Amino acid sequence: MTIHWNVGALERQLRTSGQMFEAAFHAAAIGKAIVSVTGHIVAANESFAHMLGYSPEALRGMHFADFTHPHDIQIDLHLFEAVMNGERASYQLEKRYLHSSGKTVDVLLSATLVREEDGTPIQFISEIVDLTERNRVGLELEEANAQLRKQVITDHLTGIYNRRGFEEALSASRPDEVAGMLLIDLDDFKEINDRLGHPAGDMVLVEVGRRLPGLLRAGDFVARVGGDEFVIILYGADRMLTEETAARVVSELASAFEVDGHFATIGASVGASCSGPEGASLNQLVARADRALYAAKRAGRGTWRLAA
Repeated sequence: MTIHWNVGALERQLRTSGQMFEAAFHAAAIGKAIVSVTGHIVAANESFAHMLGYSPEALRGMHFADFTHPHDIQIDLHLFEAVMNGERASYQLEKRYLHSSGKTVDVLLSATLVREEDGTPIQFISEIVDLTERNRVGLELEEANAQLRKQVITDHLTGIYNRRGFEEALSASRPDEVAGMLLIDLDDFKEINDRLGHPAGDMVLVEVGRRLPGLLRAGDFVARVGGDEFVIILYGADRMLTEETAARVVSELASAFEVDGHFATIGASVGASCSGPEGASLNQLVARADRALYAAKRAGRGTWRLAA
């Protein structure tokens, strides 16, 4: 009698456990699947099926490779086999599935192998969390931060780098950076503001910001660092290239600017420096170029000087 009661209780307990598992499995908010040791879906809950755009019945019998992104299948198979070989009990990875519509679904997969008492593999219990929305929001946040950073280091008027962008370029440089440095000061800019007004002056600055990049190589740096002050970094430049660029800047900015139907000439003074064979930091080049700029101004402006 006692044995009969214990067996009945055990059967009821097993039924209750099974019912609880079924309820937890099918009603779970996250994706769940039972996967055979061959990698085929034995059962899938509604959340997982919805995640992939299938019905639970349609997923049954499919191999997980059938809906795994081609670029992610090898790492998944490697971990799957490592568990089967007893090298680990479970695995977790971020991967991509393919929705029935063809779109990519980012997920976090956790897979655990259930074994018999003798160690024989029975099946995998998999839990799948949809990361698509999280990753989308994360990407949008990264893009927003990148845009914000760009705004912080960009001159709002000319669209080239500003002083903060220049300071970041200096701080990011190597101590032995090989480069040429040009400091540019517009000669008669104040007269434009006084004669034609500040809006006209802004138009001139915008045009200077447009012309200077056209004189440079891809990868060189140009910034507006003050009201009418600009700077150029010529990465990897030798003395000849530095001098040639300084001369081109003086020539380009000596040509007339058209402002609201008026033609104005401003000109520019340029102080130049280059690292040379002995090497120099960008900060040292700035100091040298600054001294050369004063020499250009003392020489009558509208010219350039190279630091000795």
